[in-house]
Amino acid sequence: MLEAEVEKRYSGFVLNTQFKDKGIISIIGKNGSGKTTFLRILSGIIQPDRGYIKLDGKDITNLPINKRNIILINQETYIPSFNVKKHLSWGAKIRKIKVDEKEIIEIAKMLDIPISENKKVGQLSLGNKEKVSLATAIIARPRVILVDEGFSNINNKRNFIENYINLAKMYRIDIIYVTQDIEDTKLAEKTYMMENGSLKLI
Repeated sequence: MLEAEVEKRYSGFVLNTQFKDKGIISIIGKNGSGKTTFLRILSGIIQPDRGYIKLDGKDITNLPINKRNIILINQETYIPSFNVKKHLSWGAKIRKIKVDEKEIIEIAKMLDIPISENKKVGQLSLGNKEKVSLATAIIARPRVILVDEGFSNINNKRNFIENYINLAKMYRIDIIYVTQDIEDTKLAEKTYMMENGSLKLI
């Protein structure tokens, strides 16, 4: 369960919202409505001006990014110089999570990631770069994965998201994903609208 009551003020914009939910959550809203800011606050990249964030009842508001058990993925969350297999295991290695090679290969196959070509991630298509980033996050097994429009360039996107959600449920990982595509929201358990810096369940 992720719970937040936060406020962040900028010149001309205020994010002031509450959230308490778990599972597979999608967030939609216009550009500039506060979606990305909200995810960055949850992840620890941005500190709120006031309020709190709790994960499974524990206050994580002032914890550094690497202590939150939350991973944020966007369209550029990858290391271009790593080959695919090294990248997939990298997050787990950093978090000291033991994952065997067979499991990595199975996940890559399930998500249609080209692991056998020994290419560097920087050589892949935009969609495959996103797949590698997302798979790296799930193999690292955080409590929550935040996805900031990280499905945008993936071919056969619906099938990928379905498989990704199935993996998340298997590992008991909650997902909150921001999207501009209303079709993507149909795969979530709940959908929120971000409007003028405030979330509303729809």
